[in-house]
Amino acid sequence: MEGSGHHRLLPTEYLVILLDEDQDEDAMLLGARFCTDSFSSISHDTVKDGAAFSLFARIESIGSLEVKGALGSLQRKQIILIDNDGVKINFLLWGEQVILANLFSIGCMLALDTPFIASAPANGGMSKEICLEYGSITQLYLVPFVQHEEQVHLSSTQTRYQGSKSCTQNQSQSKGSQVILPLNPQGSIDFSSYPFRAYVSDLSDKMTGISLYGTVTDIKRERESVEIVFSMTIADTTGSIVAKLHFVGSWSLGRLSPGHTVYITGLNCLKNRQKRLEVSWFEKDSESTYVNLSSLPALLNSSCLHRLSCLSDIHKRINSTNVCSVHLSLIELHHIRPVLSHTVCGHPVCETCDGVVQCSFCHLTCEGELMRCFHLEINVADGSSSVFTWSTGQTASELLQISPDEFYELPEDEQAMYLYTLKNERFMVAIVHSLQKPERCFVSSSKEDYPIWEITRAQKCD
Repeated sequence: MEGSGHHRLLPTEYLVILLDEDQDEDAMLLGARFCTDSFSSISHDTVKDGAAFSLFARIESIGSLEVKGALGSLQRKQIILIDNDGVKINFLLWGEQVILANLFSIGCMLALDTPFIASAPANGGMSKEICLEYGSITQLYLVPFVQHEEQVHLSSTQTRYQGSKSCTQNQSQSKGSQVILPLNPQGSIDFSSYPFRAYVSDLSDKMTGISLYGTVTDIKRERESVEIVFSMTIADTTGSIVAKLHFVGSWSLGRLSPGHTVYITGLNCLKNRQKRLEVSWFEKDSESTYVNLSSLPALLNSSCLHRLSCLSDIHKRINSTNVCSVHLSLIELHHIRPVLSHTVCGHPVCETCDGVVQCSFCHLTCEGELMRCFHLEINVADGSSSVFTWSTGQTASELLQISPDEFYELPEDEQAMYLYTLKNERFMVAIVHSLQKPERCFVSSSKEDYPIWEITRAQKCD
């Protein structure tokens, strides 16, 4: 996450909000919320009385990864914080939380809103010494420490030795820093343990563990491949690249369509014999993760993860997921269709000429893996404009506030009456430019008036 209204999602339930003290809004937030409490004001008695603390301190040291538990299954990272009074305290990250330490560095300022106050783990947790932990209602804010006098240059003067790669700037320049990055057994630079956000233009030969954040412009299965491989084109502000997604069995990433915003890690880059860059992703790799941000429930639930857009402005942001507050216009009965979808990927199925039910996305026979759902086309509006949209699956059911089975049990006249009652209902929605042609087995509108905006997530406003 970034402060001052510039938002970015992290693929975890744990969030770090990046602040810039040079921005007035961020400086005011720090001054208003984190300048009252200090480490010396924390005690077991105040915790028992239900006191909550908002603390601001500098990161003095970051410990190495420890493995705890009888079976060595629990990871722990210890971070020592020091406040303005010189008082030190341990901040502990456990399990999946330890990855957050990759975002920290010594000298950074860390603001902790409502941390969990615990006894130090020594002596079975019975020590009188206090430590901080990332609790269920904790929020973290990070002010990076930047040494402006230092520069790091990644250039063609790179040298390799002892399983690592040294990236230095030209020796003739007066100032410089050296970065040592590990190589994997194949000789590729491994970025998997570093908080490095790559752009498409950064990708080059022999890079591994790369993370990309962008918009899917195309996704399809490579039917000629014996394995389950999908080609996904992902674009950001610097360009686009095709990534080959390799699955152990079938597609396992849920519903994905062009226009969705995704975050994917564990990408590998190599040049083939034709000197063309190939990007691959393997589901079986431990570093491989994927998040469809356009359908993430937290996107609408958490106000810190989005900035509201007006419908009149979304055409300017066709490569982004737009969050809008809208009301429903009158829903026409002929704009709702029942469809059978593949439970694995959420895409509609079609019947082939020989009577086989096949997924339009996976191209697999999917008897026994079907679910009945809506395909909905609807006008949504706010004070600035009205937009013709479509949705399907659970999102369509959220908008209609009824399941397909319940809806189609009603007589047709009662269906129309029910739809009339939904007029002007208010929703928070995530909208993307769907970038796709209508699928012949899926749509109710003609190709000419097919809606190009998809509602990927919806939440009713109280």
